[in-house]
Amino acid sequence: MNYDELNNLYKNNEFRKIDKENNSKKFYLLRSISKAKTINRFCQMHNIEKNFNNILSDGNISEDMIIEFIKSEPILKSSEQIKDIEAELNKMQSFDWGGSMGNNLEKNIVNNYVKKILKYEEIEDAISGTIQKSVYGYTLNSWYNHWSTVLIENIFNNNKKILPTVSLVEKIDFFIDSIPFDLKVTYFPDELMKNSIAKQLKEKYGSKSELTCAKNIAKELNITIPNDLNDKALTICINNLLKESIEEKAKCFIKDLNKMKKDVIEYYKNSPQELMIWLYENQGEMRFDAANRFYLVLVDSENIYESWKLKRNVNLLKKQIDNKLDNFDKNKLNKIKFHWAKDGKDYYCISELLFIIK
Repeated sequence: MNYDELNNLYKNNEFRKIDKENNSKKFYLLRSISKAKTINRFCQMHNIEKNFNNILSDGNISEDMIIEFIKSEPILKSSEQIKDIEAELNKMQSFDWGGSMGNNLEKNIVNNYVKKILKYEEIEDAISGTIQKSVYGYTLNSWYNHWSTVLIENIFNNNKKILPTVSLVEKIDFFIDSIPFDLKVTYFPDELMKNSIAKQLKEKYGSKSELTCAKNIAKELNITIPNDLNDKALTICINNLLKESIEEKAKCFIKDLNKMKKDVIEYYKNSPQELMIWLYENQGEMRFDAANRFYLVLVDSENIYESWKLKRNVNLLKKQIDNKLDNFDKNKLNKIKFHWAKDGKDYYCISELLFIIK
């Protein structure tokens, strides 16, 4: 197949069909330098026309030439730059999206304020109140996620097993032993955790919901809780209040809850394929793809709500990422089959998962 045909398969998540082609490795390498400025530099370096079909079929342009070009590009951050990034990220004391808007900030502002509030004074109050809080939280959290991701990508790119992409390329962040992967840094999924501990909570504390159970215990112990927080923020708040309590009932609940969550983490640590399938099947519809993924799942086992802090823990991250990559064996790949309910199709991909647990 020529480049255009392979690229059409790429856009339609038909990666296993691409893999069967003799020129698949060269195609993926070309795709990883396909941004305009990058491919222009490559073509100028070798005095060739910028035509992907011709480059792919030209035997004089080898895979090694593309690899050497990638290695010559200034991708890695210096140790001083990494220390500067780490120092700034360490200033972050809380990870709060600033209300219930989260990543749907613009949509929520339009739907819940712009289209619902008629009075000028009321919209002014909202702007200086809840909207300002949400914009602040969204911006700060997005900043933290961006720069912590830069740290993590730099750890991967520094490893001898990794060949990175030169610039942001959809569905490929790097190659491990010539296999393309898209890096996904995440935490243990809230929804999966809720479902996994629901039965035990119901049996022991009368409700499948952690929040409901925590509220009931706080009420029994006369612990005053806020009434203006969204569910996640309130769950974290009550959890902290119960930890601070000297009452035995509060201590027992927190102990039981932590054990339930640790058992779930341990189960999926020993059954990573199940978690990988869940993550593929529950990805956001707008960003759906079936690319090969390297999942980095960050977990603070003592306080799962503090897992966000692990994204800046360079020493912990580097040690475990390097160990995983140094022991990577392409003969023992996780070949995943998952079902995407939105289109009713099954997809096949290669995936890796690394738990980083503190």
